[in-house]
Amino acid sequence: SFWNLMVETGQITVSVLFLIMAATFFSRMLALSGLPNALADTFLSGPIGPYGFLFVFLALVIVMGCLIDSISIMLILLPIALPIANAAGFDMIWFGVLTVVAVEIGLLTPPFGLSVYTIRSAMNDSDLAVGDIFRGAFPFVLTMILSLVVIVAFPGIATYLARL
Repeated sequence: SFWNLMVETGQITVSVLFLIMAATFFSRMLALSGLPNALADTFLSGPIGPYGFLFVFLALVIVMGCLIDSISIMLILLPIALPIANAAGFDMIWFGVLTVVAVEIGLLTPPFGLSVYTIRSAMNDSDLAVGDIFRGAFPFVLTMILSLVVIVAFPGIATYLARL
């Protein structure tokens, strides 16, 4: 019924708002503690440098994408990573595109690729196994990894349209 639909919508909205509220508190706490600036100094003046940080960040995003949803990943990692990326001199649009592509790779990767489970639940086929979907998604994951490498190597690909 319409009332049940409204109640369910309210429950989902409240849960998302609580997540955003917690992320806001988390980001403010990080800003007050100075942790992002300290991490920026550590990463950028250390032996790995800016692109080492980028590799670690993208790997962490992909691993987290295997386990949790995309909004949670961004709300947890970006308050820490954005100041470091900014201090490294990275273009923020480019960094955002890389983040989104890495999250999407994680969402298609086992063991808990959430997009795969969403596809499985949307398909009303009892013969379709999750493993079949993971195997079918594998070429796309490889293509997305190649795309990520190309975007890292050629940042203009990600920023061209935004700069028009």
